[in-house]
Amino acid sequence: MVKKELALLAELVNIDSGTGDREGLQRVAAVLEREVSDLGLSWETLEAGNGSLHYVARRGHGAPLLLIAHLDTVFARGTAAARSFRSAGERALGPGVADCKAGVVTILGALAKLAEVGWPDRELICLFNSDEEIGSPGSREIIERLARGAVAALVVEPADGESLIVARKGIGRFVLRVTGKAAHSGANYSEGCNAVLELAHKIIDIQSLTDLAAGVTLNVGVVQGGQRPNIVPDLAVAEIDLRTVRPGQETRVMAELRRIARECRVPGTRATLSGGITRPPMPASPAGRRLFEEFQKAARGLGFELTACESGGGSDANLVAALGIPVIDGVGPSGGGYHSETEYLEIPSLFRRIDLLAEVLGRPGAFPAAPL
Repeated sequence: MVKKELALLAELVNIDSGTGDREGLQRVAAVLEREVSDLGLSWETLEAGNGSLHYVARRGHGAPLLLIAHLDTVFARGTAAARSFRSAGERALGPGVADCKAGVVTILGALAKLAEVGWPDRELICLFNSDEEIGSPGSREIIERLARGAVAALVVEPADGESLIVARKGIGRFVLRVTGKAAHSGANYSEGCNAVLELAHKIIDIQSLTDLAAGVTLNVGVVQGGQRPNIVPDLAVAEIDLRTVRPGQETRVMAELRRIARECRVPGTRATLSGGITRPPMPASPAGRRLFEEFQKAARGLGFELTACESGGGSDANLVAALGIPVIDGVGPSGGGYHSETEYLEIPSLFRRIDLLAEVLGRPGAFPAAPL
């Protein structure tokens, strides 16, 4: 079993499947279809409104439980050939090995264990989406549709050690574009309208909206403007990241961002704001805590302890939580170096998480009997 699951992980890692790599993602999906078909699950390909493809495996009847893991990575075509799967001691390395191909293998491994010991008396729905790394723009509608009828959802993203994620920050992404009037900075300085100067004022105003005590942060992370030092710049652009911890916090911030865009200090400049909320916040909830406690019971039975943690990043769990559906995240194995050349998976964690997920899925009463 151990060799089979590592071999499966290697097979997946050695296929390039960056977001938008349709051919590579379909190759990964073909491997999954082979595996779940052998276990008796149905397989369905769903095309989102933007043309992206996502995949659903199902088995059983009764109140459905939704499991989610994504197939896409952040790596470009050719990365798998350059840095193919390898193991070094108790670590496995390769593009997307932990985020999130080990999560996919965790689901498949747990399903294989259930096939051996007996399936739970409920429907299991496994969604494998292909655009999580860019905010799930295509699969969001599919996630929400499947989640609305589910008793709970488990998102099999990588874990931080022996932990599960019970809360995540919400995310907003915005682009502020300032236009002015170009002029020669020596001969015609007063005819120019400096877009970079106006943007500088606005950046200070935007950063001042941060409220650390309330858990609200804004980060102007990318700034572009101007062409040459002797030209008064007529264009400046800033990209803004917003993080919140509670529903509703974004309303005030977005109103302030619109005000900042509207009010210009430098005569002759104008600004436009685009973007919005990509991931609503996933606050800790009593229902999520109950899910954590079920995982904790199972973990103790397997000889280890779990801790509940909160994450500043977002995932598909945010989309589920916004619907009021009980959800827990970080069900996948632990690793590190995500989105980098040093990404790794802790191999023992893979097998602990397979055992843990199988134990919880097969445990009577672990999940609500009907959708809340």
